Amino acid sequence: MTTNRALVIGLVAGEISGENLAVDLIDTIAEQTGHTPKLVGVGGDRLRERGLKSVFDASEIALIGLTSVIASLPRLIMRINQTARAMIAARPDVIILIDSPDFSHRVAKRLKKALPDVPVIKYVAPTVWAWRPERAAKMTGHIDHVLAILPFEPDIMKKLGGPPTHYVGHPLAASEDLAEIWLQREARTQYGKSETFDLLVLPGSRSGEIKALLPDFGKAVRTLHERGQRFRIHIPTLPKLVDSIKRETASWPVQPRITVAHEDKLEAFRQADAALAASGTVILELALAGVPVISCYRVDLFMRPFIPLITTWTAALPNVICDRPIVPEYLDYMIRPGMLARRIEELVEPNSLPFEVQMQGFRHARELMAVKKRPGSRAAEIILDAIANRTNGR
Repeated sequence: MTTNRALVIGLVAGEISGENLAVDLIDTIAEQTGHTPKLVGVGGDRLRERGLKSVFDASEIALIGLTSVIASLPRLIMRINQTARAMIAARPDVIILIDSPDFSHRVAKRLKKALPDVPVIKYVAPTVWAWRPERAAKMTGHIDHVLAILPFEPDIMKKLGGPPTHYVGHPLAASEDLAEIWLQREARTQYGKSETFDLLVLPGSRSGEIKALLPDFGKAVRTLHERGQRFRIHIPTLPKLVDSIKRETASWPVQPRITVAHEDKLEAFRQADAALAASGTVILELALAGVPVISCYRVDLFMRPFIPLITTWTAALPNVICDRPIVPEYLDYMIRPGMLARRIEELVEPNSLPFEVQMQGFRHARELMAVKKRPGSRAAEIILDAIANRTNGR
């Protein structure tokens, strides 16, 4: 679709992962229309490079957990009003909301009231399949379309009475790096230990996760060592977490190789015979790379009263996608280092049943997530169609 002018796009992308999606989308729209869009809204450095003058620093809405949201509520209300006013003044062709739902959905309600004919599109479906399913139907008043990155989400949104939803593909499923690692691992004739094995440890990307999980991960490492296992440990992490991880692992009987470069992370994925990881998107990343994994998670103290609201039977995305248990999960008091150590021993045993079960599941997940076009390209097509339909309807 070629346009005779640059489109004006309202945008909210408060987190790094959301900004990466936004950048890919904006670049694709520029390619497909022949003009770089004019941006208004909230985003980070990469979007500023593409012309966005963010209404405020996007880090203010990159909040994790209920306590953070409550503590920041007065400031959030002010920022919601500021963002809505800026977008209304710009009169965009389309509004795209990517993350920070407590913020972006409130902005959307104000925008829909002021600009009822402007399409509002949510890129990345909210996890209504995991908790608070009533959110799906509530979205219909201010969201016109949802672009999902998990293959089962369109059916879930339809069953729950949510807005029209299309699966556009997950960025990880479109990753050439992960696809290359998958093929390399599939071509291997021997998995697991001979004399030694490689263990990938991924304790999370936040300091709270590190404190909650790394001590037990360390005890599992010690148990493996005491049981006579010989292994190497790789910990890819973020620069800001290196010092705390070094302190926490200083007493481990096997010293890990701690790295921060993306290339080192990919190499660690290639070498790994098994992974011990914090629950999150990284579990899907490991699955798509073909790395057997054990998932662990500790619930934040202030979130414990809300556990009954969780409706999903699993937090591991490969399990949800395939609708069967593939990745073993350990939550809170079930995180027992002795169990983790023995699970790892099962996964690194050549041709073991636990290993084969995971590999079969990971193959199925890759098949279910496959798309013909990369996510940004399909998402751009749907957004441009929504703009065209709005223009034709005038």
